Amino acid sequence: MGCFANGSAVQLYYVRESSTMTADTISAAAAGSTFSDSGDGFISSGQFDVGHIVDVSGFATAANNGKFKVATVADGAMTVTDVNGGAVTLVNEAAGEIVTISQDGGIPANPELKPVRFVTQGLTPNVNQIESAEMNPSRQRPPSRGGNYSVAGEIAAEVSFGSFSDLIEAALQGTWASNELIVGSTERSFAFLERHTDINVDYIYRGCKVGTMAISAPLGDKAGITFNILGKGAAKYTVPAGATFAAATTTDMMVTTNGSFTEGGTAIAYATEWSGTIDNGMEASFALFSREAYCISNGVATVSGSMSAYLKDEVLWGKVLDEAETSHVIVLQEGSDSYTIEVPKVRYVQGQKQVGGPGAVIPQYTWSGGYDGTTSLRITRSS
Repeated sequence: MGCFANGSAVQLYYVRESSTMTADTISAAAAGSTFSDSGDGFISSGQFDVGHIVDVSGFATAANNGKFKVATVADGAMTVTDVNGGAVTLVNEAAGEIVTISQDGGIPANPELKPVRFVTQGLTPNVNQIESAEMNPSRQRPPSRGGNYSVAGEIAAEVSFGSFSDLIEAALQGTWASNELIVGSTERSFAFLERHTDINVDYIYRGCKVGTMAISAPLGDKAGITFNILGKGAAKYTVPAGATFAAATTTDMMVTTNGSFTEGGTAIAYATEWSGTIDNGMEASFALFSREAYCISNGVATVSGSMSAYLKDEVLWGKVLDEAETSHVIVLQEGSDSYTIEVPKVRYVQGQKQVGGPGAVIPQYTWSGGYDGTTSLRITRSS
């Protein structure tokens, strides 16, 4: 064991906070408010755990369908309450119907953890401080108290093919379809596991969503991707014995000496920097008599960024002056692997052009992306 935690020994993993099982072997019983599975799949297939809110459908009896809270669970039996922990009455019904039980928002009982390749990560509790305003003759205040808190932090990484598909999907809130992703409204919640392997300590960050995603393409350097994470709570964690850990991808980082930039349908060979961000407008919401965040609320997705390019002719700067609509297509490529990032509707909202002596004139452009009737951002990956 190390004498203190070292950054080189930190490993970061994630798992979707959701699980589902569908079977015709599930029955319901009034006694004990119990669902039973003769296939023994509640943990092995459903990954259900105590405290999960499950959504049950498919029973012929309406009272056996709906949302319940898991009170106890084993492979073949699961007792439930209502979502607030109160008593609930199920109706006796034999197995035979195709029943689906799903949960969204809880860590699976035996999580299948995926690694996150990163350069830096800073997930941490963001605690609001409560200060006393009481007057006293000592002219000194008592210590502050910790108030509501949420999880916040960034995961910064180098773009490598296939390494961040789930997180990119969560950032756009869409679904990969034929290797194409557009902006949608499907929120996805994750738990991030931070492992300090040198001191044998694990921490879990729960209820996490991707608030923003930024992609950067600097001149003659590696392409970068940064995820800003917002979450509900954090705790020390004991990894379940049934947890599994996937291997990290081994694809090379993507560099900006490969790829291309197309502006307004015309290939631009004289750009010197490009960056883009999607911001989902998320924020932590709190409730009375609870420290950790009640939820991470969604907002309106906005796409924006910046770029710079040599002043080669009047075209780009003219679009600033005329507030002309254009488009951006960035291709990041490494061998046969590629990501194509398309912003179909762009306007330059700010431009800065300074001349300070001899040398190239390189204006800076701030751009805003808009909805074109289908999406404000599209990412396509090679197959």
